[in-house]
Amino acid sequence: MRQRIARSEPELELVEYVRQWLLRELVASYGYSLEWIGSRILSGHVLPEESNRDDFADISILTQWNHPFILIVACRQRADVDPEQRLRNGLLAMPDTAMGMSTDGTEERTRVVRKRFEASKFDYILDIDAYSGRGLPSPRCVVRLDSVDALPRTHRSPAGQPMVPLNERFENVFFEAHSHIRDIDGMHAGEALDELCKVVYAKLYDEAHPDSQGRPRMQAWIYGCTEEFAASVRHVYREATEHDARVFRRKVPDYDRSPGVFGSGMRLSSPALAKVVETLQEYDLGRSGTDVKGRAFQKVVGPAIRAGMGQYFTPDPVIRFAVAVTDPRVDDWILDPFCGSGHFLGAALQHVRDKARGHSGKILHDFAFGRLHGIEKSEQMVRIAMADMWLRGNGHSNIRCTDALLAFENYLDLKPESFDLILTNPPFGSILGQEALRLLAPFTLAKQRGAAPVEVLGLERCIQFLRPGGRLGIVLPDGVLANRNTRYVRDWLEVQAKVRGIVSLPIETFQPFGAAIKTSILFARKWKHGESRDSDYPVFIARVDNVGYDSTGRSRAGSELDQVADAFLRFLALEGW
Repeated sequence: MRQRIARSEPELELVEYVRQWLLRELVASYGYSLEWIGSRILSGHVLPEESNRDDFADISILTQWNHPFILIVACRQRADVDPEQRLRNGLLAMPDTAMGMSTDGTEERTRVVRKRFEASKFDYILDIDAYSGRGLPSPRCVVRLDSVDALPRTHRSPAGQPMVPLNERFENVFFEAHSHIRDIDGMHAGEALDELCKVVYAKLYDEAHPDSQGRPRMQAWIYGCTEEFAASVRHVYREATEHDARVFRRKVPDYDRSPGVFGSGMRLSSPALAKVVETLQEYDLGRSGTDVKGRAFQKVVGPAIRAGMGQYFTPDPVIRFAVAVTDPRVDDWILDPFCGSGHFLGAALQHVRDKARGHSGKILHDFAFGRLHGIEKSEQMVRIAMADMWLRGNGHSNIRCTDALLAFENYLDLKPESFDLILTNPPFGSILGQEALRLLAPFTLAKQRGAAPVEVLGLERCIQFLRPGGRLGIVLPDGVLANRNTRYVRDWLEVQAKVRGIVSLPIETFQPFGAAIKTSILFARKWKHGESRDSDYPVFIARVDNVGYDSTGRSRAGSELDQVADAFLRFLALEGW
């Protein structure tokens, strides 16, 4: 605190004296309103009962929505009483509160701490936040155990100014927010992207559910200190997850593996969270164009994936090419069983929107919400995919966090032969042995074999998911399509589907993302029941030498993908799927 107690007054119980002194200090030295005492500054025993409760007095400072954002624990000057431990236990029990102070009125036993949400650990800091009235205060120094961080804040919009839609001039806003997370909290790119997705999730909810005065709560100008702002944002996020659970748990099978993945709490520190939300606060994401939001978000996703998440990434030019060739329609049921960050689904959604201008809003809404489906094993990637799809106009609730190679009994609403179109890039390069195969579904291509490549099982699962007559676009290593020891895969595929095209990609296609392997895109249609399965039919074959970038990811003129796509579409118009 600004001043420490020099001595106690014998006519007062010491713990009561400390409590009264703290209340005076909050008003006189820290700028909190005297009118808050008893309403927003609560004192007494605000924590659950513990032994020696008469030795403690707790003070909780509340946000304007009555959620605690600072906890103070006062106690007697006794060696057997530990106010800091009570403070830490109290903060761990408060899901949105990070800052607290414990004291017995002496300098030696006064501690101010901030909780680290990602590890339930604590850092010592210099002091609790002062209150400056409307708008966040000027920068203050916060001392962590391992560093000293200056926390500059800039108000991006005047107090109360209406939010504006995102436009092309501000497409770097998500990248800027992502950079703040990395700079302030030191998270690597993937972790920072995961936390940004949680902020986007909370902001979209906040825009749709303002307070009783019609104000979004994720606005810095209505707060007087960083901790109140951050605690309020954390509460909005929890409120959003609880709202979605009430609304969707009965509608979405296996909810906890779909929208429920946002149930994990925010991990950002209060300074980082406040800075990120300030960066986004002036923009109305709900009213922004889906194409602008999608481009802005991809400016974060691409670099983050290049920084260490390459196994989930399919380059955008390849995605757009596969989508153009397979031509998703508004009445298609579409699945990516290895969806990663959801790029195939997002591109399919945009393609349908661009081609379905004449359809009613309800038809497009039903397509976005009901007909786009994804499966992804990584919970972090599911959050990224959902955030991307949400910014593109929803469809996110049908992405499931599970393994696409399990027995169908594990899926509550995914059945064989359910989808009209599958677009995917299964993970490749891993060989599954017998122990791993025993945990998965029975696969024809793994029978009587000691091991099986993941991409081969992924191909079989895609065929299983397709309806008769359904279309497939899948990225595969060239070895599956050409090597002698994978002839059994091609023989099996010939019985299952009619191959319509194979487009060979250059080796640099995946090199910027850490995979130096030659790949092709296989396009096929599953045979219909009773259809004549003549093996003598034309197949479109093409080789692409330039995908629009080099092995380092730098742009390269002369991409051949559009030209090949046009030729392929002419072939399909003549020969059909």
